[in-house]
Amino acid sequence: MNRKNLVGLKVAVAATIALCGCASAAAPRHTPEVRQSASGALEAARNAWTECVRTAIPGVEDPQSSSEVVARAAMKHCSAQYTDMLRVLASTFVPTCSRDSDCTRSALAKAQREATQAATDEVVTARIRVAGAQVLKCQ
Repeated sequence: MNRKNLVGLKVAVAATIALCGCASAAAPRHTPEVRQSASGALEAARNAWTECVRTAIPGVEDPQSSSEVVARAAMKHCSAQYTDMLRVLASTFVPTCSRDSDCTRSALAKAQREATQAATDEVVTARIRVAGAQVLKCQ
């Protein structure tokens, strides 16, 4: 499989994940597979996704739900930003990973785990902010 076909496959996988409601991956922050020249575009895409998740949290917040459930709902709301981020991520893999489907799969799985954790952290932070504001009102 040549590089052009692999990049096309990565974009197709990203679109499929987004359409299936599994759109939940952030760009990995510390993986060596990411070229330095593309790190700015990747960071911009990740920031757009993070901002979308932050904005979506109040609309999907349910105090009875776990933070992870709320985070996944917010991530689903941001599937377009996720797809954009994955497209940038796919274009940043160095040639050593571009021919190895296991490497690509591993990098995307790591990105998805990081995204879930990042979104869950955003929900926890939002909940702490709300609780702190309520405590201040009671004083």
